[in-house]
Amino acid sequence: MVDKTAFLAHFEKYLAGLLVGDSSPLSEIARYCALDGGKRVRPTCVYLGALASGKECEEDALFALAAGLELIHNYSLVHDDLPAMDNDSVRRGKPSAHVAFGEANAILAGDEMLSVALAHLISGSAKYGKQFANAALEIANAAVDMTHGQAIELAGLSGRDELLHMYSLKTGALILGALRAGAIAADANPDTLAKVTAYGRAVGLCFQLSDDLIDGDGAVKLLGEDITRDLLDHALSDALNYAATLPEPLSDFALKMARRTK
Repeated sequence: MVDKTAFLAHFEKYLAGLLVGDSSPLSEIARYCALDGGKRVRPTCVYLGALASGKECEEDALFALAAGLELIHNYSLVHDDLPAMDNDSVRRGKPSAHVAFGEANAILAGDEMLSVALAHLISGSAKYGKQFANAALEIANAAVDMTHGQAIELAGLSGRDELLHMYSLKTGALILGALRAGAIAADANPDTLAKVTAYGRAVGLCFQLSDDLIDGDGAVKLLGEDITRDLLDHALSDALNYAATLPEPLSDFALKMARRTK
C-alpha cells in the first residue's frame, strides 16, 4: 500500500470527483461542507484498518469506502449544527450550512449526502464484491449507532457511564466502523480484526475526550478536567496496548488523536 500521505492526497481527488455532480443548490452545499478539508480522521482509519490486515487491497475500493464514510460524517455535522440540535453557527472556521444556505436547504443537503454515500457504497459492493459489501454494511451499521448516540445526548446525560456509552456511539461508532471496514475490505484474519476492533473503541474515545479538553465541554463540564484527563490517559494506554502487535502507524495515530491541541 502507498503511505498515508499519498493515500489521503488521492482520496481528496476521489471525493472531489464524486461530488462534481451538477449545479443544483444541494450539490453546491454538499461541496461546501465536504470539500473544505476537515481532519479526515475517518478516511485515515479506513486506510489504517486495511494496513493492519497485512494484505494488499485494491486502493480504489478503499477510496470508495472512505468517501462513503466521509459523506456520512459530513451529513451528520450539517444536521448536528442545526438550531434543533447543537445550534452551532460556525463549522471549520466558516458559517455552518444552515447559516450560509438556510435551515431547510441544510437539512436537505444532509439528506443528499447520506443518500449519495449509500448509493456509492451499494455501487461499490456490486463492483468490488463480497468483502467490500461486508465493509459497506459495517459503515451503514455504524451510521445507525451514531444517530442513536446523538439521541442519547439530546435526552440528557446523568453520569460517567452514560456519557462514555454515548461517546462510543455518537463519535466512536464511525471511527470504529472505519477501522473495521478497512480491515474487512482487506480480508483481515479474525485475530487481527479483533485487535483492530479493540483498538478502534479506545481510539474513538481518545478522539472525543481530547476534543472535550480542547473545548472545555462534554466530559469536562460533566466530570471535571482531572477526571477527563485520567479517562483519556487510560483510553490511550488501551489503544497503544492493542496497537503493539499491529503496524506502527496505528500507535502513532492513537498518540496524535490523544494529544491534539485543536
